[in-house]
Amino acid sequence: MVSSTTKYSLSLRKRSFSFVRRHSWLPLAATLLSAGLFIAALGLRSPRLWVMAAGILLAITSYVYGYSARALKYVNAPMLEQFHRRQYEKVWDSLAASSWQARWAASGEAAEAGLQRSAARAVSNILDLAKIGAGDDVLEIGCGVGRIGSELAPRCRFWTGVDISGNMLAVARTRLAKLQNVRLVKLDRAGLHPFEAHSFDVAYSTNVFDHLDKTDRWLYIREALRVLREGGRLFIDNTDLESDAGWNAFANGAGAFDDKERPPYTPTPATAAEYMTYARRAGFQQIQVHKRPSLLILTASKFTG
Repeated sequence: MVSSTTKYSLSLRKRSFSFVRRHSWLPLAATLLSAGLFIAALGLRSPRLWVMAAGILLAITSYVYGYSARALKYVNAPMLEQFHRRQYEKVWDSLAASSWQARWAASGEAAEAGLQRSAARAVSNILDLAKIGAGDDVLEIGCGVGRIGSELAPRCRFWTGVDISGNMLAVARTRLAKLQNVRLVKLDRAGLHPFEAHSFDVAYSTNVFDHLDKTDRWLYIREALRVLREGGRLFIDNTDLESDAGWNAFANGAGAFDDKERPPYTPTPATAAEYMTYARRAGFQQIQVHKRPSLLILTASKFTG
């Protein structure tokens, strides 16, 4: 049983961590101010007690600044052992319990600037391989906080983002509020059931299929064929099991958990053969798998004639 002292300590630590996240500028400002006071106390030949007090204050603020820098850099994700992999809504709502946690879960970056930088590679790949144009209606499967949508929406006619996590979509709604050609849709289960057939010119998903059960990978690809128009393009990326980075992540993860259940959000690498089979069985044509560092990217087109 956890003692009341331990509970209080954990609660205090959690509140401190949250405060540092919300006011990341404050520890540095306090450290600089206390350093200025310490230098001034020395330079003005202040009484020894004042100098000692300024020195102690500088030591405390420096420690807090060091703690805050570490807190901003490292985040220990909860294990979420109470959920299984396909409980996507519960898993990702738990990981996105606050705005900064949602950003971190989506990209590994808690700050807005880092979130925007993290989108560059995926945006470049999508523009290169999916050929999004100004007249396209575009669908993102698993849009999260709108990390990619904020970059692509200005480049197309209309952008729709879907996600199963209401917490993720709440952050996306705030981030995309100034864009007039966006729509956010919450899914209540895996699949694209809210949409009619032939609704989009492009469907894409990035940094999502790693976290899906294989049956749902197949489901979304089959559904993508249904909602795409004639000539529509599909883009999906996944960590490549055959790459060194993908294999190392897979092997290290297997060793880390041994006989324990992996966290339900753990990325699962895939092979080109797996995705080509899904696309072929769904009925796509012009199927290709492109290899980029640590990634495989499936592209395909819909032609029914």
